[in-house]
Amino acid sequence: MDEIFILGTGVLAEEFFALATHVGIHVAGFVENLDQRKDGTSLCDRPVLWVDRLPQGAPCVCAIATTKRHLFIKRVEGRAKFINLVHPSTIILPKSTLGEGTTVSSGVLIASNTIIGRHVFLNRGVRVGHHTKIGDYVTIQPGANIAGLVEVGDATYIGMGSIVLDRLKIGRGVTIAAGAVVIKDVPDHVLVAGNPAVIKKRDIDPK
Repeated sequence: MDEIFILGTGVLAEEFFALATHVGIHVAGFVENLDQRKDGTSLCDRPVLWVDRLPQGAPCVCAIATTKRHLFIKRVEGRAKFINLVHPSTIILPKSTLGEGTTVSSGVLIASNTIIGRHVFLNRGVRVGHHTKIGDYVTIQPGANIAGLVEVGDATYIGMGSIVLDRLKIGRGVTIAAGAVVIKDVPDHVLVAGNPAVIKKRDIDPK
């Protein structure tokens, strides 16, 4: 991949710019979808484009940490071509796969026979165990450790330094707070926190 566009213009977009540059990919520009006044400005010496000006077939990654990035991604589907952005220090063991549009930061380890979904963000130092399945639009923040044989539902947000023990099922739209230790299954659309993690809120929107 010779060049990409980065969806988003926040601080994480600058981090994605650094990651792309580090792996030798040219960033052609950034794409904004909330504030049209940013159209024609610049970030990291690259142009900022309003979303409607994204070229047809442009290779893209989405630099939004919350699982609500699906709203931006859905807006450009059919026009954007989503690619994977993977730091060279990442270790992906055999028989594991990454879905399209997934970004993997530095120091990540993905064990064997694991499926990472579409538009997932694995931040620095994440560990994902063997035979684990991570759904679409999941965010896993720095230092989180997901054990083997775990299933994580779509649009779940796993906070920094949290731990999910093996053979658990984490629902859709869940938020796991930073530092939480999850020792039992978690239903859809709840916030869990603590050690051991317990439900703090129900019927939440994905983070």
